[in-house]
Amino acid sequence: MAKKINIRPTSSVYATYKRLSYQPWTAIAEFVDNSTQSFYDHKDELMSQKYAKGLCITIDYIEDKDGGDRIEICDDAYGMEWSDFQRAVILDKPPQNTTGRNEFGMGLKTAACWFGSLWSVESTRLNSKNKYYTEINIDELGKYRTEEIDVQEEIVSSKDHFTKIVIRNLNKKIKGSRTIGKVKELLSSTYREDIRSGYVKIYYNGNLLQFKEAPVFKEEINGQIKEWKKEIDFEIDHEGKQLKVSGFVAIRIPGSVKDAGFTLLRRGRVIIGGTEGNYRPSELFGDSNSYAWQRLYGELSMDNWPVTQAKDNFDWHNSGLEEAFIDKLKELTQDYRRKADIIRVREKINTNDLVNAAVQGLSDSGVVENANVEIIDDSEKSETPASLESDTPEFSKSESQNEPEEVVADDDCVAVEGGSHVDYSFTYKGISYLFHIILDMSSPAAHWLLVENNDKHEYTLSINMRHSFFKPLIEKKEFLPIMMKMAISLVLAEVESFMQSPDGRIDAGDIRVKMNEILDSVRKGDN
Repeated sequence: MAKKINIRPTSSVYATYKRLSYQPWTAIAEFVDNSTQSFYDHKDELMSQKYAKGLCITIDYIEDKDGGDRIEICDDAYGMEWSDFQRAVILDKPPQNTTGRNEFGMGLKTAACWFGSLWSVESTRLNSKNKYYTEINIDELGKYRTEEIDVQEEIVSSKDHFTKIVIRNLNKKIKGSRTIGKVKELLSSTYREDIRSGYVKIYYNGNLLQFKEAPVFKEEINGQIKEWKKEIDFEIDHEGKQLKVSGFVAIRIPGSVKDAGFTLLRRGRVIIGGTEGNYRPSELFGDSNSYAWQRLYGELSMDNWPVTQAKDNFDWHNSGLEEAFIDKLKELTQDYRRKADIIRVREKINTNDLVNAAVQGLSDSGVVENANVEIIDDSEKSETPASLESDTPEFSKSESQNEPEEVVADDDCVAVEGGSHVDYSFTYKGISYLFHIILDMSSPAAHWLLVENNDKHEYTLSINMRHSFFKPLIEKKEFLPIMMKMAISLVLAEVESFMQSPDGRIDAGDIRVKMNEILDSVRKGDN
């Protein structure tokens, strides 16, 4: 049996939606909004079904060289009967319930048209025997000014319930590992509340999306463990309406430039927030170099606040509403901002990771060959040369190498774990060398680099990993491999300059020239 849907007089408008300012993840979110809202509106009925496990949403990007790439979004939510099916396709037909996530009734149409010029919708509702299918060809609608579209109707089991959307002739493609990774990451962040509930599972190309919770900072105060996380609940009176805000503020350790900041939710889904996109006004977080910028975070639910149609921001920029929100939040979080700024932490790095990161660039660039690294257990290492003994550190292996940071009172340099003595053998310009490298953590005032020639082509290097000249860089574990690579390169430049000197005397600029050559080779190799 066939039905028709009258879409007059706006058939040509569909084509304009491909110019909307969507991103792939915000467009996909429109479909997920519809699916999740359908589930929550009928949750009791759906969960009462035999073998019910909740809502499953699958998002698949299918590459097809012959038929063209396509996007398929499927769910097993409540599904649609005829009246809902018409609203899903016709413009300016909002749902009966406008208090949910799909309040504007435009998401499916706008997102589908943004992605591609040919898309279809297929759906059947629980306890209905009617399944509907229609196809929208944007190019033909605009060309022929079509006023009606055909709908295929089919009899199915009343136990079936699903909606499937297929988009072809894509205007926007989801390709590249970075884009795909961001889609998955932002979808898992946007629907964190659904994922936490255990009722909703979202798959992207067969991969179950999961949300990783931030670690909350805890400390011992007067024998009691305090967790730096507190609830927030307030209202703002705006144009005669009480706009509610509830949630929490917390401090995270370790800090994260990418993930700190506030996530703002509405009706259980994120409006502002996600990877690199959290809400961080300077009035609350200071500049990007502050500790608060990296450590302060929270989630705030703002269910009755106005949003833009794309649901990618709050509609608050022209009425002073955002300023009022920031002022209130600043008042309630000032103690947490102060605490985030005064905490001092100590990152940790394993010796093996440190050394491998340092020497990899030398090997990959071809500066050195036949490289071999051996970490010497401090308890078993040979006696250190007397000239370096005072600078030799003592270490004990960490009981747990999974803790990335350690809170300390007066020392926030990186802690090196897993051994302080490294034997590094390699071939440089046809000559075999052995460098005994000692990672000195004893004193910020000790010499940065001490070198002793033990034997022909065998040297002992003591590198002060805490030298005060390099603060605050030594607070970041990513810097230590760079410092070690610099030290090794400098010693190689000295050795080569001496070997090429006919009378054993080195010109003042020789070492600099050799150092530049080595670093330039490493740079090219890294690039």
